[in-house]
Amino acid sequence: MATTVNNTTTFAGKFAGEYIKAAFYANETLQHITVKENIEYKAVVKRIADNVTFANATCAFTPTGTVNLTERILELKKLQFQQDVCLNEFNDSWEAKDVQNGTLGTALTEGLISTMLAGVAQNNENLIWTGNGANAGEYTGLLTHIGNDADGDINFVSSPVAIDSTNVFPKIQALIAAAPLGLKKATEKPRIYMSNDVWESYMYANAAAGNGWYTYAGPEVQKSFMGLYNIAVCPGMPASTMILAQPSNLWFGTNLVSDWNSLQVVDMRAWADDNVRFSIKFFAGTQYGVGSDIAAYSTWF
Repeated sequence: MATTVNNTTTFAGKFAGEYIKAAFYANETLQHITVKENIEYKAVVKRIADNVTFANATCAFTPTGTVNLTERILELKKLQFQQDVCLNEFNDSWEAKDVQNGTLGTALTEGLISTMLAGVAQNNENLIWTGNGANAGEYTGLLTHIGNDADGDINFVSSPVAIDSTNVFPKIQALIAAAPLGLKKATEKPRIYMSNDVWESYMYANAAAGNGWYTYAGPEVQKSFMGLYNIAVCPGMPASTMILAQPSNLWFGTNLVSDWNSLQVVDMRAWADDNVRFSIKFFAGTQYGVGSDIAAYSTWF
């Protein structure tokens, strides 16, 4: 059965030659976490923890401390997005001439492809954080893993509430306070991952506090807290959510990153079918490494 095409058109005048699409937000999170490619279904990542203790010096070799080796499994799920567009749906539209001549039309084809890829990116941005691997068409997201807290070592901020411009400063401070000193002083500086509404509240709060440049600098605003921790704004995060973690500790796994930008277009008319098929298939999954090196604040859990 072909994909339903809701074709609302006024066939009068001259076609402008282009299509516009609804707004999509970008797959921003992938710019701020670790992307692991070429995974064949599962990847086992070893973790090492070294407990360093000193002892009084002696002439003999005397081992101290412990070295703990554990592992974390990043498992991928194969997903797909496919649509079947019937050319006959466009017989009474602006593309009628192209359809009658046996083509779908360059403008429409490019519009469909760009819209589909944008939609895939947006949906994946959501799944990175809140995906539920038990649901069809979803893999397990980072917040789902963190909320499950398999090892019982995530540093959760207790009693989270909705964040707005009146409380965003103390809530960010509570997130940082919940993190262990080793994480905050690590060579690889952690980042504050926050939902878009928290970032907006942070900007409003700065403007109200007299940091007027937040009202006009726009995208050029340096996203950081007190110059200590860079901020990654993640549109796929649910409202009132923040994570403090190192980029190397949050993983997105896939087979080939190029699969996410490769949409196959198959013209079925060679098989006496008036449909054009669009198909994209990919593998995806998330995982975190060391739970004790993550601080989390969210009303979503």
